[in-house]
Amino acid sequence: MKAIVFDKSGTIVDTCRVALDLHSDELSVGVSSMGIVDKMEKGALLILERSQSDSILACVDGYTFHNFCEDTGLGLKCVYSNTEEVVSVDLAVARCRDVPMSKFKLALNTLYDEVGNVRTNIGFIYDIAKDRPHHVLSTGGCFFPKVEEVFDHLRVEGWDIFIATGDTLDGMRELSKELSVPCNRIFYLQDEAKKAESIRKLKKIYDIVVMVGNDTNDMLAFNEADISILVLQDGHEKKEELLGSATHTVSKIEDIVDIL
Repeated sequence: MKAIVFDKSGTIVDTCRVALDLHSDELSVGVSSMGIVDKMEKGALLILERSQSDSILACVDGYTFHNFCEDTGLGLKCVYSNTEEVVSVDLAVARCRDVPMSKFKLALNTLYDEVGNVRTNIGFIYDIAKDRPHHVLSTGGCFFPKVEEVFDHLRVEGWDIFIATGDTLDGMRELSKELSVPCNRIFYLQDEAKKAESIRKLKKIYDIVVMVGNDTNDMLAFNEADISILVLQDGHEKKEELLGSATHTVSKIEDIVDIL
């Protein structure tokens, strides 16, 4: 028995990220959220527990993110951090009393202008050292070319396919249907440690477990997998330590077929 685990954003989905700097109001398109975090002294990427794009766009002026979380009962989830220091998501929400939802609406509408009305996630890049929100973040995207063909080929070859992502399960349901990957094979709200743990659990069941990813939050999972494959298709600059962490490196997702 053999299993293969794919990271989502930047690996199978060509993801566009829009980041709005809350201090300068500078809007950046096509950024790496983890790249922004890694440049901070202590930072974290926090996302909403469920995708709420329509509700966010319907918010009235003056409504704050803190109000939004209180009224919807939603919280944040930390999916990446560059420090072992734990960020309190409740405190992070409390620090957003002065962050208007108009900032999120701007990030969402800019994303839609770039990639259309696609699946989206909303969150923050949080400055742990200064204990304040740093950027508002909106992400969305479409499959890289050949992804569906690669998945079909792997099934024919007897591979069980899993997806490990920092996204919510709610935000993954449509993608799950499109790729014919059952929801019980979606590892959601995964940070680096949870991805690695998911690989360890699969190794107790499968003879071979492969991890396919594209960024630093996949490195722990690479270390646990029998075979690890780094995909460079997203075009973002990679850390040297990441480039040496996988057993194989490929330019495009379809190149993994030649390895497996």
